[in-house]
Amino acid sequence: MMKWQRRSIWRVALVAGLWMGLLWLAANAQAATTTPASNSPEWRGLVESRPAGIAGEWVIGGRTFQATNITQIEQEQVVLAVGVCAEVKYRIEGSGNRAIKIESAESDECGADGGGDGGAIRKSYGLVESMPLSEDLIGAWRISGDEYVTNANTYFEQEHGGYAVGACVEVYAGIGTPAPISKISTEKSYKCRRSDGGGTIPPTVPYGELYGLVNEFPPLLIGNWVVGGVSFVADSSTRFEQKRSSFAVNTLVEVKFYVDANGLNRATKIESKYRTDPDGDGNGVHEGNEGHAYAVVEAMPASGLIGDWTLSGLLYKSDSRTRFKQEQGSLAVGSMVKVRYYLDGSQNRVARKIETTSKNGGVEVPGNFKLYGFVQSMPSTGFNGIWVINGAQFIADPNSLFDETQGLLAVGAYVEVEYTQEGADARIYKLETHVPPGAGAASLYGALSNVSGSVRSGSGAYNETWTIGGQAVTVTDATLLNDLGGEIEVGTWVLVNLTDTAGVATQIETVANRIYLPLTQR
Repeated sequence: MMKWQRRSIWRVALVAGLWMGLLWLAANAQAATTTPASNSPEWRGLVESRPAGIAGEWVIGGRTFQATNITQIEQEQVVLAVGVCAEVKYRIEGSGNRAIKIESAESDECGADGGGDGGAIRKSYGLVESMPLSEDLIGAWRISGDEYVTNANTYFEQEHGGYAVGACVEVYAGIGTPAPISKISTEKSYKCRRSDGGGTIPPTVPYGELYGLVNEFPPLLIGNWVVGGVSFVADSSTRFEQKRSSFAVNTLVEVKFYVDANGLNRATKIESKYRTDPDGDGNGVHEGNEGHAYAVVEAMPASGLIGDWTLSGLLYKSDSRTRFKQEQGSLAVGSMVKVRYYLDGSQNRVARKIETTSKNGGVEVPGNFKLYGFVQSMPSTGFNGIWVINGAQFIADPNSLFDETQGLLAVGAYVEVEYTQEGADARIYKLETHVPPGAGAASLYGALSNVSGSVRSGSGAYNETWTIGGQAVTVTDATLLNDLGGEIEVGTWVLVNLTDTAGVATQIETVANRIYLPLTQR
């Protein structure tokens, strides 16, 4: 055989070998993209959102999946649009889910409401009445009167605080008693409230209220409002009240609202409360920039009482106007104190009064501390992350608890934060809203004639019943006591702001030696 013939045969063999190798690689590459899908976990639900193409974030049946350009897409039943039933084969990667295959499915495979890992699945909101005590949360749950059960396949999500009795949760569950839960996540409390149709709020829709600072509003009031970072729509049926202050940016307002079928927050009432006032208005009140705390003295001025104080990890400043009271022991490192303060223009917490006390503010966990103040900033999504409350930074994690009974958490909300100090970090154990001092619906003026003993409430706080002007008034740890006009004691004439005509005092202010006139604007 000639040399050129041997070279040609060798070249043909080499080319054929290369082609066989490429075909083998392609086949295995295809297998690599398809084989894992057959062994991957599955999830079924309605498409809630999806990217314009394939790659990106898909939300299906309440669970989020990341798709790539090699994710298999099958649309034999119907195009994978929002609202379509879909089945996902996926792989868990880190804390996320990577979609291997997404295909459309018959609508009855998702049940009436969609979602889940097999069988008919329904989505609902409810309040936790009982739950497993085990760390893995697997077992029996009772939510708004219904029985549920979680198992090893249940997906848990705590973006709005930890699971606890009374927490609002979103549940994806199958049929049965108890119903098997596919996914359970904590939610903002208003999603668990449903209107009875009374007043101006349509029946069965979520509704709520909040106290927050006006970020922006339309010149003629009708249109889009942003209050405390939350968007609302006001229309001709919205009631506007400007009794104490005109509407303006940074004015504290109360908003009552409901959620319509399109997911929009529709305001039924917007009422101004007062303009925030960091400099004070001469009566010792710094609206929107004040608070009080129960804490332990960790450091104090080396000589005298004027200077810097470290109280349970937070810095306070005292000056010549600060009042000191030492009836429950002397002020010293290790003493339990109550401090009333305001936030000045430089974000310093300036003490108006520091007094020793035997009370701890009604903390639920011994060794924790409490601070009352206004939310200045909060996480942009969910509740986990950094909160700034009257200049102090707090950290919330999935174990933190939240209570929005007296209004949604928003920028400008008045809150009670129970926290623990871990090194340099103040970690939130529980964060709870209250009606802001002076923002209640009713006022009362009269002499304090009686104070009953403390009674611990279900939330852990201590309530007292005071008799003022012949009327019984509930005073809590959250009530702001402004005694710059004199000590608040039996015989003192006081001005009280109440949540309603027979409710809880938000603020009590001494008015001795002054002529009382109805307050119309701050």
